[in-house]
Amino acid sequence: MGRLEPIVPLHDHHTRRILSQIEVGKRVSQRSLAKELGIALGLTNSLIRKLVKKGWVKAISVKPNRVRYLITRAGIAGKARITRSYLNNTVRLYTETRDRIRERLTTLSNECPGGPALNGGKRIVFYGAGDVAEIGYICLQGTDLHLVGVVDDRRTEPFFGIPVNSPDCVRVSGLNGKQFDRLVVMSFRQADRIRARLESVAFPADKVFWI
Repeated sequence: MGRLEPIVPLHDHHTRRILSQIEVGKRVSQRSLAKELGIALGLTNSLIRKLVKKGWVKAISVKPNRVRYLITRAGIAGKARITRSYLNNTVRLYTETRDRIRERLTTLSNECPGGPALNGGKRIVFYGAGDVAEIGYICLQGTDLHLVGVVDDRRTEPFFGIPVNSPDCVRVSGLNGKQFDRLVVMSFRQADRIRARLESVAFPADKVFWI
């Protein structure tokens, strides 16, 4: 939930991954590449043909029904350019996400009643333990918001040492006996599904804060 996806052309993303698979020297087939990338075999075939046409990949016949793919120098240089673009987009996306989360947490702090710092301050629970939540956890530092729990639909391992529970455990009275002031949805997607899940456990909408 709440995973960040760098904004890059989809075909560039697939091309980078295909070149990476070929570059490691493993014997790959179009079928194995399609399975590894999670895309259609036809799309894989089209992308490889384009790479061969550009001179980034060589297709060498090993047997009548088997082809071996090799990355060329031009392909290595092309992959490096795509990777730089991918990393630049990743950094930009991270920065924009961090700034947005900081602004929203400031708004939350101003809206949240909470209590005195000695009594735990303004206590919140994260709904979501993915990339967005991890950035949110970093942004919490220096605020008067105190993370007392985390819930997630899939993740079960601890989140920065905090146990992760199922959303079914959330109650207006608290999470596993811990009271809190706001449930903070740390995701930019699937709002309708999350809202329906919270309605199913009768969690009040006025205690939910959408990041």
